Amino acid sequence: MIKYLAPLLSIFLLSCNNTKKEDLTYIGGKIINPKSDFVTLHDHYEEVIDSIKLKSDNTFTGTFKNIKSGLYLFKHGAEYQYIFLEPQDSLLIRLNTWDFDESLVFSGSNAEKNNALIENFLVNEKQVKDFYQFYKLAPDNFLQTVDSLKTIKDNYIEDYNTNYPNTSKSYLDILKVALYYPLFTKLETYAINNYLKEKPDNINESNFILHRNKININSDSLMFFSPYRKYVYNNIYYDVYAKKIKDDSDEFTVSVLETVNKKIGSQELKNRLLKETIIRHFYTKTSCSLNKKAYNAFAEFSSNNADKEEIGCLLTDVKHIPKNRLLPNFKLFSPQGSMEKIRDVIKGNSTVIYFRNKDYSSDNWVASRMNYLINNNPDVKFLVINMDNDKNEYIKDLNIKHQFYLHKESDAHKFLTSKYPRMVLVNKKGIVENGFCALSSKKIEKQITELY
Repeated sequence: MIKYLAPLLSIFLLSCNNTKKEDLTYIGGKIINPKSDFVTLHDHYEEVIDSIKLKSDNTFTGTFKNIKSGLYLFKHGAEYQYIFLEPQDSLLIRLNTWDFDESLVFSGSNAEKNNALIENFLVNEKQVKDFYQFYKLAPDNFLQTVDSLKTIKDNYIEDYNTNYPNTSKSYLDILKVALYYPLFTKLETYAINNYLKEKPDNINESNFILHRNKININSDSLMFFSPYRKYVYNNIYYDVYAKKIKDDSDEFTVSVLETVNKKIGSQELKNRLLKETIIRHFYTKTSCSLNKKAYNAFAEFSSNNADKEEIGCLLTDVKHIPKNRLLPNFKLFSPQGSMEKIRDVIKGNSTVIYFRNKDYSSDNWVASRMNYLINNNPDVKFLVINMDNDKNEYIKDLNIKHQFYLHKESDAHKFLTSKYPRMVLVNKKGIVENGFCALSSKKIEKQITELY
């Protein structure tokens, strides 16, 4: 770390000495194998505070005036991580994009706070994978497993307080969310999966929701923090499942929206959850049919006109590629750069088309998911079409023969007005079998195998 960042640290120290009277915060570092020529810092609304350009040696330095103490998003390419900042910090970051989270290391002021956050992020990621086996345990054994983990986290907090006795309460509150909220999510997930979905009358709820007496699900400033956001959603879905509503019904979506409206006091946070809910439920459906009741509930409860317009565009996009109709014959660029018509490209092939917006997914994730589908469906043609007219945005780990892009005046933009990614399934005759589904959905895997 010192080898690469010592020159930056010298600049930071010099800058701090020259500006003692100013409330300046410094962020710098080095990106190994950069995905773009800049990094960005975002606030808790995920709005960009500043964009910092990389230098020729892939280092960067940024200066911020009057920054507020709290959690921020640090982004590079399609990936991001959380950083904690306080006024007058001089924080250095080093990472390798080939292993973004695992390679991330902090030095400088507040380094111990940020290294603790990334350490616990990685622990939680591993525990998510390891925990699947425990959801099959009997209730008492499951609760014992969670209690054991809680003891480990209690000891971690105690040791941290001992080693860093002057740590601010604001940071400790965030660290406790990072440590404990994933456990709360696991408790409620166990109850949902093992009881509420199938046997809602056979559960002693008090054992799984005791934590609700001492938590807050109305913090605007933490909703972008994944441990917090995941728990808030679980909390809401728990209450909906307790009503014995089937999760594949339109009523379920409406009930989730109603629960958000009831439980979330902050209108700004409520707007965000309402929007995320209606989009999430739309994408998880196996068909592209519209849930008008859900849209009406969303429009009633949300006060954000921009969100309503965006969702309206999404609904309009759906109508442009109806099921059982020929796919519109829009033009696109092939991997070789020639202009083609889509019907000529897919002629005679069962085809999966994924319209990609790189702002919504990383190269690694798209490549991994597409390669999985390609390998399991050798008789199906797969196209990844970049919505932006930038032929240089090819995905490294996906065969280039699958990658296309749109001209800015392509007719395809008529059904991509929302800019949301969409997958379209087309049979050998060029007829649409599913006009709007999600690449992440496991439900579409069966539909792909049944294309003819």
